[in-house]
Formats: sequence, structure tokens, C-alpha cells
Amino acid sequence: MRTIILSIVAIVAVASAAAPALGQTGTAKAGDNVLTKFLDFADIHPVARVGRLTVFPISISRDNGPIRNVLTMGQALGRGVLVVEELTPPTVSHARFINKSENQFVFLMAGELVAGGRQNRTLRTDALLGPQSSTQLPLYCVEKGRWSGGGKFSASPGVAPQSIREQAASGAGQAAIWAEVARANKRMKVSTPSDDLNAAMTSPVTARRLKELRGKIIPRLPRGCVGIVVVHGSRIVGADLFNSPGLFAAMQQKVLDSYLSQYGLGPRIVDGGRSDRIAPRPVSQDQVQRYLRGCYDGRFAAGPLRGAGRVYYLRGRPSGQTLAYGEGHMVHTSLTSPRIIPVRPVPLPQPRPRPEPRPLPASRWERSIKS
Repeated sequence: MRTIILSIVAIVAVASAAAPALGQTGTAKAGDNVLTKFLDFADIHPVARVGRLTVFPISISRDNGPIRNVLTMGQALGRGVLVVEELTPPTVSHARFINKSENQFVFLMAGELVAGGRQNRTLRTDALLGPQSSTQLPLYCVEKGRWSGGGKFSASPGVAPQSIREQAASGAGQAAIWAEVARANKRMKVSTPSDDLNAAMTSPVTARRLKELRGKIIPRLPRGCVGIVVVHGSRIVGADLFNSPGLFAAMQQKVLDSYLSQYGLGPRIVDGGRSDRIAPRPVSQDQVQRYLRGCYDGRFAAGPLRGAGRVYYLRGRPSGQTLAYGEGHMVHTSLTSPRIIPVRPVPLPQPRPRPEPRPLPASRWERSIKS
């Protein structure tokens, strides 16, 4: 049986350097999978904080077999290697993604925005497009008031906020996505005739604010970083893990923007205000370790093919999705931490004890009869 190692890099308050990693061992299960094999060599680094957001960088201590020749959607669209077009006839829920490259893969992340077509959309799922391939992928509409225009899409630097990514992972309906888009646009104080999320995410004010917040996190990320675990206040809200430092570096802006646009915008969250007067209880590296170790206990089931990759569903605490390629390549994993509401009967209030009735004293007439 092999050893499960999920080491913690301890924070030393007095010294600037972190202590050596501390290993924790256990017995591997027969149901090991592509995600747990990746986590076997994961290290949790000291934190980077922005307001009420805490970011725990993750690295891996051993090469996990990186997938080479991978372009992101933005890179591929910019180079003309990737073409995204409407189906014939067009449909809101799907579009065609064509990878024209002869030797390069294209990685697409759930929540990435694609602009143009008849409506701006966001990807419901991760996908890995093989060279010289054409793949239909499921989408959500993030621009409620438009159904017109050309048939092709263009690159967008925008990404959906974390709540929309969580809704997509749970298979929510389009109405739930529109409701989250409305909340996001209101949070970013951007209003358009078509309720366009892409316009809100790429507006000059939002872009400037997100860049400022990213600038407080990215310099704190260690060399070899492959992902992050994100905490809002005292609750772990999600994690994104990638196959290699190179792939994470190419996606880190969108990953951070997804969390920052959800939890980092607004004066009451970042710049002070009533919600900051009571400091949240900090989440420790031990708690992050336990969070990631929950992946070993969840149900890991194969889902559909997405281009050259396959999606796997993780059910448990945490829950999430993994995109894998081949037998042993974890391409991307997104984890969430849904709030659990217990379903149990509400106990009925116990009736107050009532005193036993006391007999009334006999009247003078009753006493006279008895006598």
C-alpha cells in the first residue's frame, strides 16, 4: 500500500521563512483516482490575504505528468487556432468549438465567457479539445436580452463569478443563471439593456479594481504553484487545481477574477465597513488539509467525454469536477463547499405540567345532608 502524503508548510510568525513541510500519512484506498494521485504530493503554502478573502497556494512536490502543447481558450482564439461558432440552426444551450491546430490541445474552463454570436455565453463544463477536432459543448446564456448578430464568437478576458460556476457544476437551469447574472451586475454596478455579464466583468471600473486586487495576491504565490484554495471570512468556498504550474499561470487571472468578483468587490467587504468590524476566525492550514483530504472519501464517478478529456464528478465534502486526460493526467479540478442545511424534524414544545384539580370544600348544605 502506498503512502498518502498531503504536507503542510507551517507559518512561522517570528521568522520570514516557512518551516519544513510536515507530512501526514495514512493508508491508500483501493478506489484511488486521478485526483487523489495528484493530491498525494500536494503542499499547502502560507496565505495571501485581500480583505476577507484568504488564498492558500497549492504546489506539488513531484511531477504529475504535465500535458504539453496546451493552449488556453484566449491564446487559441487570439492565434486563430480556435473557432467558436453557432450551430445550424442556432441554439442557446450549445455551440461548436473547432480546434484547427495540428499538434496542440486547447483547454477550456467552465465559467469562461465567450463573446459574440447571437448571445454572450459561458461554458457549463471544462473541456480539452484535441488537435484537428470539432466538438459541441454545452453553454449558458449570460446576456438575457439579445438574440441577434453574427454566428461567430471572439475572445473575452472575462469569466463568470464563482456563484455561476457553482450553479453550472450543479446542473442548474438557465433561470438560476440569469438570477446570478443579475446579482453580479448589481454588485459590479453595471447595467446594460441586455443584462450582459461580459460587459460588467470587462467594464473599465471592474477591470481596474480586479487588477488592483490581483496585484495583492499574485506576488505572494510561490514558484511552482498549481492552484489555490480560497476562504471567504471563516469558510472555505472553493479550490481550483491545475495539471502544471504553466497551465495555472496561464489561467490564474481568470481563476482569481472569478473569486474576487464574487467575494472581493464592494466597500463593505474589502475597504472596511460594518461587516469588517468583527474579524472572522482565520482558517488554518490544518483545516485546508482536512478539506482537501475529503477528496479521498468522496464518490468519484466518470462522466461524459469533453473533447479529448473526460469529466469526473466528485460527490462528498468537498464536491466538484475533475477534467482528466488519458489514464493519469489530471487537467483541472474545481471544488466547492456548499453549505449543508440539516433536514431533521423540529421537536414540538413540551406541554407545561398542569396541576391536578383540587376538590372544592363541601358547602354547608352538603355537610348538613351528610350529617
